[in-house]
Order: sequence, then structure tokens, then C-alpha cells
Amino acid sequence: MPGSRRVNDRLPEPIAAIVVDDERRVLQANDAALDLFQTTRDRLVGARLDEGAALASGTEEAWAAFLRRGVAVGTATIRTPDGLEDVPYISVARVAPGRHLSVLMPSYATEGGTGSLSRREREVVALVAAGATGREVGEALSVTTSTVETHIRNAMRRLGARNRSHLVTLAIARREIDLGDLLKRERLERLKR
Repeated sequence: MPGSRRVNDRLPEPIAAIVVDDERRVLQANDAALDLFQTTRDRLVGARLDEGAALASGTEEAWAAFLRRGVAVGTATIRTPDGLEDVPYISVARVAPGRHLSVLMPSYATEGGTGSLSRREREVVALVAAGATGREVGEALSVTTSTVETHIRNAMRRLGARNRSHLVTLAIARREIDLGDLLKRERLERLKR
């Protein structure tokens, strides 16, 4: 990967993943997370994310909101030895009891793909990012589930994504979908309930 940094004499994996507990202590981290944070497993595992281990900021309110919603999508400011780096992420609460998963996409992982998304693909990906199922997306856009799946496959091909989580992260990183729109849509859904 051109322009990517080497850690431990190898190129980094594109997707960083970490699992934290309810106290935000890192329980597991893949090699890509170690590459991103430019640290060792021994130093990262057991450290709290908001106490200088990795994230440059984080609040109790943001953590509580994440646990309430069950998902968070945005940009995290990562503290590395080279300085601060803004990295798109998607986090899912309670993937197991007391376990929360974050997937981060460093800049070197967003390269590739064949182009930008169509307007309809952006609509579909934005709804998926907001947590909608294929059936729910189809109902919202008045199309069949099969059509939704086609849009998702096409969007994944265009952006070079490996799965839906990767697709959402790439779409956010490349500004194909707007986080502000996702938050507005989420607020509207809460008002409807």
C-alpha cells in the first residue's frame, strides 16, 4: 500500500478492531489496531481508551449515549507517537455481555475502489449505517429487498468494501454519506416512537 507505514517490518492490515469492556479497558486488539496506535499488545490490552492509551478524547456522556443507542459511527481522534489522527469508526455495543466492538479505518485503509456512489446507493448505505435491515431499507425506499441487496453489492464493489461494516466506514471516510444526516434521521425515528 503506497504511503502506508510499516510496523514490525510488515505492512499494516487495513481494518483495526478492538474489543473493550464496560469500563472501556481494551480486552483484545488485532494487529491493525496495534499498527494504528503504534504500540504493543502488552501496552494496549488492559489500558483504558480515554486515559491516554489510544483515544485523545472521550466523555462519560458520549459513552452512556453509545450504550443507549447500541451503535456509534463517526470519527475518533487517535493519539499516536506521530501526533493526533482523525480516523473513521463504527462501534457496536454489547456484541457479547460487557463487550463492545470498535472497527477503525485508518487513512491507508480507505484507498482503492472504483469510484463514488450513485444517489440511490448513498441513500441505501446511509440507512444501513443508521442500523436499518435490508427489509427496512426496502420499505423506506419503496423497493424490494433484492434491489436493496443489489445496491449494497454495487456500493461495496465501487468502494472496495469487504462487508457492510467496511462499506459504511468507507462511505463515511470518503464523505459519501454525511454523519449529520444519519443523526437527523435517528432523531426523527426517536420522535416517531
